[in-house]
Amino acid sequence: MRVFICSDIEGVAAVMSREETAISGVDWSRARERMTLEVLAAIDGARASGATGFVVADSHGTATNLVPEMLPDDAELVRGWPRPLMMMEGVQHGPFACALLLGHHAGVGQVRGGLAHSFSSRMFSGLRVGGADLPECALNAAIAGQYGVPTTLVTGDDACIAEALAVLGPLETVETKRSLGYFAASGASPALVRDQIRAATQRAVAGASTATPFRLDGPLTVDLDLKAPLMAEVLDYLPLFERTGPMSVRFVAADAADLAGRLQFLLMVLPGLM
Repeated sequence: MRVFICSDIEGVAAVMSREETAISGVDWSRARERMTLEVLAAIDGARASGATGFVVADSHGTATNLVPEMLPDDAELVRGWPRPLMMMEGVQHGPFACALLLGHHAGVGQVRGGLAHSFSSRMFSGLRVGGADLPECALNAAIAGQYGVPTTLVTGDDACIAEALAVLGPLETVETKRSLGYFAASGASPALVRDQIRAATQRAVAGASTATPFRLDGPLTVDLDLKAPLMAEVLDYLPLFERTGPMSVRFVAADAADLAGRLQFLLMVLPGLM
């Protein structure tokens, strides 16, 4: 039985600053170690419920955060960009019993949540599908669901967990910390959080056979708010995009996987317009 793990960093225990999330930050090396240890805790919990193989997608920033030497031999590591399914690259190469979303955060549409954003805090100020905010956990779960894989665990701060439960419905969760603001949080020790992740993952994998995959049925009308008017102007040159405001565009994606590919394209080309 194989398990897919998508690992982000903003929702990792005790992480709350840019110095911890950026590869150039002075505290990044400590944060990446905590991120890796949370993945290892999830792997331990999954093994306790019979998992025998793992695909782990490093899905933050440069996607070179997880320490490869710390991962076990039965874990395949996905790292680097670009990749067709973005944060969920590898889930298409199943079968997987379930997907686990570790270290996640609230979406850009939330009033609260530490380091909240949707895929890029530098480029996107809003992301909606069918008029509803689309946080990373929702798109990631929908991509997994498109390949028949249920998402059975989400870990992150309290704002992330509340959003995940509202969008995805009941599933196992671990609240890694409590958001006090965009750059402030309060929470238990990383070691205690890892114990909670280990136990929650054991339950999440044990119950995977009865879990229902989350899906976003296409076509998907996507509204994207950008950080610079030049981005919207240039995208409007392409027939795929319709400019709907000074810094906003709309496009239609066939399904969750198609949406991931289009967002990956934008994340690669838009920085040149900033």
